[in-house]
Amino acid sequence: MDRHFEAFRSEVPHLKRRPSEYVKEHFWFTTQPIDEPDEAKHLRSLIEWVGADRLLFSSDYPHWDFDDPRYAFKTPLTETERRKIFNGNARALYKL
Repeated sequence: MDRHFEAFRSEVPHLKRRPSEYVKEHFWFTTQPIDEPDEAKHLRSLIEWVGADRLLFSSDYPHWDFDDPRYAFKTPLTETERRKIFNGNARALYKL
């Protein structure tokens, strides 16, 4: 266990794993709104922490400030990440 988890273990004694492990197993995240940081490496770190397999593209269309999928990521994605985020993850989550 990491030191951050140990710092509040007394508050959640029933947890057997780190909170981040539960989040990665039970939560999905969407990209809307995606105001990318100035440095691409910061978004890259977030994608790696969350996992490209737990991230779903959402455009927020038809709002005026929707994210056009053609321009949604300035941070480079691998082709595998792109397929997962823009299509595959939603298919897996909703069993399509």
